[in-house]
Amino acid sequence: MPVRLLRPLPLRVPDLSPRGSRLAAAMPWLVWAAALLVALLTGPDVSVGPVLAAVPALAAVAHRWLGILGFGALAAATQTVLRWGSVPLGGSALPMVTIAIVVVTVAGVAAAVARERSERTLDHVRSLAGGVQRAVLRPLPESTTGYRLAGFYRAAEAEARVGGDFYDALQTPHGLRLVLGDVCGKGLPAVDATVTLLGAFREAAYDEPDLAAVARRIPLSLRRRQGASGDDRYATALLLQGHPDGTLKLVNCGHVPPIAVSPERSRELSLWPGCPLGYFEFAQDEPLRVDTHTLAAGTSLLMVTDGITEARNGDRDFFDLKAAVTGQDLGPCPEALTRALLADVSQHAAGGRLRDDAAALALVRHIPEATGAVTAPSRPTPADPMPAGP
Repeated sequence: MPVRLLRPLPLRVPDLSPRGSRLAAAMPWLVWAAALLVALLTGPDVSVGPVLAAVPALAAVAHRWLGILGFGALAAATQTVLRWGSVPLGGSALPMVTIAIVVVTVAGVAAAVARERSERTLDHVRSLAGGVQRAVLRPLPESTTGYRLAGFYRAAEAEARVGGDFYDALQTPHGLRLVLGDVCGKGLPAVDATVTLLGAFREAAYDEPDLAAVARRIPLSLRRRQGASGDDRYATALLLQGHPDGTLKLVNCGHVPPIAVSPERSRELSLWPGCPLGYFEFAQDEPLRVDTHTLAAGTSLLMVTDGITEARNGDRDFFDLKAAVTGQDLGPCPEALTRALLADVSQHAAGGRLRDDAAALALVRHIPEATGAVTAPSRPTPADPMPAGP
């Protein structure tokens, strides 16, 4: 059955609207009620005028400008009613309290208008970031010949949707071809290098019948970019070509080796380490090696970037990837494997936050229906096409 292969993690940005924080939205009501109760219980001995002046100020934290006006009017009306009811608010200090309420309300309205304008700008930036993500990390094919895929991408920066990690999966005339890589560094230069590398892979994957030739073409584009920009950053990458019979060809360009995961055990595939993309000219005498492995039906091949393997907890211990995936009886469901991995690495990371971009892909051979195939759970197509970038 068709399976959505990769879904970037949703962008999470703090929401300062009333829906974003119930406590912040309720705070003006709580302070107003407390001031009213104190005034009624204590009589003229306690002045609550300054507390009422704080009500519109608190409303400015989470409410829209119209709500702040309402709270200012409420504070002023409460002050008037209490005075008419012979509950003094400070005698001659009453004009100062009134002025304070008016000034705070006007300032709160101005702050709310500025915040709403910033939120509209942020929404526009979110939309642009989503468009950039869809252009760089394009939606992957819903199904491939002989395999199912799943994965995630989580950017280290909460507001980013694209970073230094990259991936793609293409069904080409030469079979299924995947790339998973990691550009050194962060920021816009890393994104620019990512665009260059993905563009080179997408061209070479269709043109070159040999996977080693694909790996040789990619750094050519990277070197041209380095010469034009003066930015000499490099990238590690893992390239894979899968055939329907389970035969996998892999080229490792200095990347983290993949792990074969089965209910019985997990093992790291033995691959020639290779040279990172961008450094091929320093290893011209070293042949580019293509390793061949066979993926048994029902066995998952897990590929990750070092944002996962180098995630640290509060004690500065690295995340043990092999131990995390060993013994997990998730069945031949790549989505379950990547979901469990993301939960484990997020729990391991200090404060639940990854310090580097992180991406993972899981590849599973189809099990023929006659042998009791386990199908991946279906899910609705997300409105926001992000995993989670990281």
